[in-house]
Amino acid sequence: MMYNILIFGLKEKGEKLLVDFSSMPCRFLRVNSSAEFYSTAFSRIFDVWIIEAGHPDFAELALAELAATHNTPQIFLIGAGEAKDQQLARSHTNKAHVLANEDIGRCGELFAKLMRDMRERNRERYLAGYIQAQPGREAIVTKSPLMEKLLDLLKDIAPTESPIFLQGETGTGKELLANIFHNESRRRSGPFMAVNCGALPDSLLESELFGYEKGAFTGATSRRIGKIEHAAGGTLFLDEIESMSPAMQVRLLRVLQEKSLQRLGGNTEVSTDFRVIGATNTDPVELLTSGRLRSDLYYRLSVFQIHVPPLRDRIEDIPLLTQHLINKKKKDGRDYIKGLDRQAKKILLSVPWFGNIRELQNVIERAVMLADSEIISADLIHIPGLPVAPSPLSDSVLHEHAFRPGTTLKSYKTFLSQAAERKYLVELLDYTSGRIGESAQFAGMTPRALYNKMKIYGLKKEDFRKSE
Repeated sequence: MMYNILIFGLKEKGEKLLVDFSSMPCRFLRVNSSAEFYSTAFSRIFDVWIIEAGHPDFAELALAELAATHNTPQIFLIGAGEAKDQQLARSHTNKAHVLANEDIGRCGELFAKLMRDMRERNRERYLAGYIQAQPGREAIVTKSPLMEKLLDLLKDIAPTESPIFLQGETGTGKELLANIFHNESRRRSGPFMAVNCGALPDSLLESELFGYEKGAFTGATSRRIGKIEHAAGGTLFLDEIESMSPAMQVRLLRVLQEKSLQRLGGNTEVSTDFRVIGATNTDPVELLTSGRLRSDLYYRLSVFQIHVPPLRDRIEDIPLLTQHLINKKKKDGRDYIKGLDRQAKKILLSVPWFGNIRELQNVIERAVMLADSEIISADLIHIPGLPVAPSPLSDSVLHEHAFRPGTTLKSYKTFLSQAAERKYLVELLDYTSGRIGESAQFAGMTPRALYNKMKIYGLKKEDFRKSE
């Protein structure tokens, strides 16, 4: 993960700081006046501000007020000798840290410790099932390089006003991520309004978004304010945006361009002020090619396009997510449950999870409710439609589970392909007793490619070694 560090002043000691942080992936921004500081400090999410207390503009920073705000990072005060500076550190011990000039070389060490402690604290709160009413970036605890890159991107673009377009499969947590973008932005004190465009017919969606005047249609007995107006000062999240009709997409585009709207049945222009985050579970190229999403609306929304990785591409997070979900359900009278047995964990790591985190949540919730001991056994892990690893991919299984709600033809074909691929690998590794070089030759692929495939399906060579 990349750390963002803002340095105020410290012209003469700046190079020493850079050396001190050289062992960590850091991006530095340097400012040398209070005006530069205020224009930069909240332009992105910083992990630490390193501030020279002896700088001529230091008194203009009003750090006591800044340290009390929601999105202030860690603050290192270098050479702060006055009582008021010491008082700042005592008042905000979780954020402000005073170092003498001669201790500037300790900044890197102190910062690394603070980041480790923060990650561990967030991890403990996450695994305990703690849920914030207003989740921030600390709500995403991950070991996945893909998710860490996403978090780095979040630091840079969350504080901006630009539209965001999220693309990810159903169940990957797009609404949660949109909520985090909102809570890490300058609009966090405003409302977060979420609308699933695919859940409403077009006529209802229009009144839901734009509102209506009294008498606009039969049953409109009073004025109603739409979600776009309600999002004033905050963020509007539009999921499954491709479900809008072409006419509705044109209306939305006009609102985004003109920053105003007309309620249904009204003639008055109403000013709007919101940040928009769009989302889809389909490849945008496919949407544009098929005409389901207007290109002008897409380009308006996708100033920043973010791909939310599916669960099968971040399998290293499955144990974390599983324990988090178990601990959340323990509060429903299942506090005796501690976790899963080894075979149950192997099953979870081998599943392609086309329903992603939402599907994993349903599987774990069912297992927790049925468990009568502290360890959940493999027989309680029920995944509809999945031919579990050792079982054959029989015609009866395929016939029985070819369709279920939420399964598209494309996802089912992918499922068949992956199930067959995993079955092949299991039989191959069993035949070679887990010898990677020999297995790779039989499969017609490189050992590295074979390892990558095994990682996707949660297969380990040690599990196939025959006892002497």
